[in-house]
Amino acid sequence: MLKSTVLGLMLALASLPAAAEDARTRLDLPPEIRELFLEEMRNHMAALDGVIQLLAAGQTKEAGALARKEMAIGRGKGIGRYMPIEFRELGLAYHRSAEEFARLTESIPAKPSAEQWVQVLGGIAAITANCAGCHGVFRAQ
Repeated sequence: MLKSTVLGLMLALASLPAAAEDARTRLDLPPEIRELFLEEMRNHMAALDGVIQLLAAGQTKEAGALARKEMAIGRGKGIGRYMPIEFRELGLAYHRSAEEFARLTESIPAKPSAEQWVQVLGGIAAITANCAGCHGVFRAQ
């Protein structure tokens, strides 16, 4: 029964039309730079996850400190020099939003009000908007 279900799923998937061509700008990178770049993107995701985990634990200042340590300007590996100017601008916006978030958290008390939580979430939203913007425009090749 399981074999026939799996086989049926495989046949169904094989019959689906091919996905539309990816219209995002392709980043053609030398292999060693591509690996560094993908590692850096994974590090950004891990740092963002860490920030969100700290916020969920009520550790706002620690979340800001982590954002500054791992995501702010000057924390990259210099990969931007291999990228088109539009990518570098989006990357700088990401790093700046992380620094702005870190500054914001410095002013948030240990027990934030609802209004202050809205500010904190707005800071996270600014970071993730930059992530989504960049991933919506570029793809690594």
